[in-house]
Amino acid sequence: MPRFFSPLCALLFLVLALSLVLTGCATMRSEVAKPTVSVTDLRIQEVKPLEAVFLLELRVINPNDFELDIRGINCNLKLDGNHFATGVSDVQQDIPAFGTATLPVTVYASTFDMVGSIIQMLQQVDQKNGSGESLHYELAGKISLGGGTVKSLPFQATGELNLNHKD
Repeated sequence: MPRFFSPLCALLFLVLALSLVLTGCATMRSEVAKPTVSVTDLRIQEVKPLEAVFLLELRVINPNDFELDIRGINCNLKLDGNHFATGVSDVQQDIPAFGTATLPVTVYASTFDMVGSIIQMLQQVDQKNGSGESLHYELAGKISLGGGTVKSLPFQATGELNLNHKD
C-alpha cells in the first residue's frame, strides 16, 4: 500500500495549517469601538400626499486604529421626542483609522406624523415666546460593515438642529 503522507510532508502540512490559522486570527478584530455619529444636515427631497422624503447627512467618526469598511446604514430619527423619520442607505465608504466621513441617508416620514410633530413644535415655540430656533434630535441605528467578524455597529446620537439654517 503506497504512503501518501510521509512524516516530513505531514509536518509541513501542519506548519502551513497553523500559519493560516494564526494569520486569520491576527486579522480578526475582537474589539471594535462604536463610531461617533451626528446629524450635519436635513433637507427636504420630495413631499407626497402621504409621505415626505428627506436627505439626512450624518457625520461618522471612526475612533479605531483601523479602517471601517461601511456597507450600509439604517436609522430612526426623533425630533423633540417624537418619531419623525426612518431611513436606510446602501452607501459604501471606507472611513480611515481615526478618520471621518459624511454619509447620506434617505429617510422617510409619514405626513400624518409630520403634522403631529409640527403642531407640537408650534406649541413649544409658543410656550418659549417664539424663541424656538432649534429642535432636539435623537438618532439611533446601525452601521453595517463588510468583512471581518463584526458585521454591524449600533449607534445613538443626540443634538440640536438649527431651524435658522441659511445656505
